[in-house]
Amino acid sequence: MKSSQIKVSELGEKQLIERIIQKSKSCSIYKPSDFNDFDDKTSIGDDSALTNVNIDDNSYLVSSSDMLIQSSHFPKAMTHFQMGYKSVVVNVSDLASMGAENIGFLLNLAIPKDTLLDDFDELVCGVIQACDNYNIPLIGGDTNEASEIIISGTAIGQVDKERALMKYGFEIGDLLCISGELAYAALGFELLKLIEENPKSKEIIEKIKSIDSTLIDLAILKALKPEAKYKEGHILRDYNTNNNRITATDITDGLASELYEILSYDKKHSQSDKIDNDSNSDNTYEKGIRIYEDKLPVEDEFKEIANSLGLNYLDLFLHVGEDFELLFTINKELKDKLSSDMNYYVIGEITDNNTVEIVLSNGNIEKISSRGYEHLK
Repeated sequence: MKSSQIKVSELGEKQLIERIIQKSKSCSIYKPSDFNDFDDKTSIGDDSALTNVNIDDNSYLVSSSDMLIQSSHFPKAMTHFQMGYKSVVVNVSDLASMGAENIGFLLNLAIPKDTLLDDFDELVCGVIQACDNYNIPLIGGDTNEASEIIISGTAIGQVDKERALMKYGFEIGDLLCISGELAYAALGFELLKLIEENPKSKEIIEKIKSIDSTLIDLAILKALKPEAKYKEGHILRDYNTNNNRITATDITDGLASELYEILSYDKKHSQSDKIDNDSNSDNTYEKGIRIYEDKLPVEDEFKEIANSLGLNYLDLFLHVGEDFELLFTINKELKDKLSSDMNYYVIGEITDNNTVEIVLSNGNIEKISSRGYEHLK
């Protein structure tokens, strides 16, 4: 089929990003030497871009941009304050996953012309509150008109070149970890959807609140007002050395999707390194990931609530996302040292079996689907 007849929905977000990367190399009018300040080998495809800064040869300028569209990213129950707040969080989370120090935030905002001024003020207050919480000043941006609210934010930071947290570089035997509990946001979205669409939602909500009302409130809060793991990103960065290599990414599109993403990225860089080093070894890539159901931080009450809603708790845990927790790898020697500085969960390890799998509580081993939330699909 000719490319002119292929719709973007047939590819999806991740393939489109890869297409942009390839087009940037094949269609550019500039010579490779014109991009000496941009470290494309290490940063394209990671959570943020890394750029060499001439005034500081020891650091990268770190930048990340995210666009949020009202109909796609904001539940109807989300306030304008929460919209603005989230627009900062999604960008700061990308910087956190690289271990960067925040420098500034750029806000591009498109709104309908009949937006109430109070709603506009509330949205901006959300942005400013998040900027204050994460110590990242609002330094500029632009406004425009659109048929719905569109917020495009750009976060800028800085990180030591030797300490930057990348998606690649883990070794077989490394531990696979997450910085906090997952699936609360996923459950929160399901509850909000239930409230919006089901006339009997009040009865259902009251019934499941009898299981654990605090958990219900937390799930909805996680969906409406997520937070970035900025401090945790800095702790991981400080432990990241040549002898104790740490890799990291934030969980936005679902744990399963991110697991496949880090394997794909590590494979690409592993093969690239072999080419650069004129290695005669074959290009066989054997790394895989194994996680364990019994190691997942999920409360029994969470499972019970999910089941009462007709949901599979593992599906919420693996395939939804929007938690903004960090997924990272460490070597075994770091386990106890890191535990003294931050809370985290070891849920698996890097294997040599070239697959992504889960050991279920009953002992069965199943391959994990790469399915996750993906725009344009």
